[in-house]
Amino acid sequence: MNVVFLGKSTEEKKFLLLCLAKIMSCHKKAVLISKSPFSYENVSGTYDYCGIEIIRCENDENLLSKIIIDAYNFLDVDELINVPEGFIVVAVSEPTRRMLEECTKLASEYTWFQPSLSVILIFLNVMEYCKIGERYLDLFWERSLPSFTQITHTHTIYFEESNRRVMIESQFINKLHLKLLSPALKSTLKAIIQDIFSLEKQEVKAIFKKAERV
Repeated sequence: MNVVFLGKSTEEKKFLLLCLAKIMSCHKKAVLISKSPFSYENVSGTYDYCGIEIIRCENDENLLSKIIIDAYNFLDVDELINVPEGFIVVAVSEPTRRMLEECTKLASEYTWFQPSLSVILIFLNVMEYCKIGERYLDLFWERSLPSFTQITHTHTIYFEESNRRVMIESQFINKLHLKLLSPALKSTLKAIIQDIFSLEKQEVKAIFKKAERV
């Protein structure tokens, strides 16, 4: 299965993709494909980072050419590409104004280019007591996208200090400890996986438990 994650390749988005890829790697081979570096070492091509296989593409390379058959391919995309039929498209939207406007613009380009495209929406790094909260973001996206755009699911990931600590530490120790994530984030990650991969709740729960032990 191939999943395109739209949005600027920020540290937070990379961390989300690493979490999802690590979980699904306990079900089947998972690969992260990106033009942006995940590792902090001077590496290129195919390499391992936090236990996940990463394929680093050059700026002039087509990410779609790096897809591995019979694997879960996670494509980190911040530009318009021709998404083949059957790909899942996920927009990862952060609440800062520049990120929000850039992500809605990119998603709009995709839906105008392929009107039949449906989108899963993830609000990332939302602040609990901020006026730019889930409801505001919902309305912003509704007004920014073409009226025919189909958003199939929406998930909100709130900023939590404990999760940011896991993210920062993983960058230095090259290991991602899923078991240290907050209960709220674990629950949201499971729900996202259910919606993307159409898996049963109990199956996702079993995969997640296995990933926590790795």
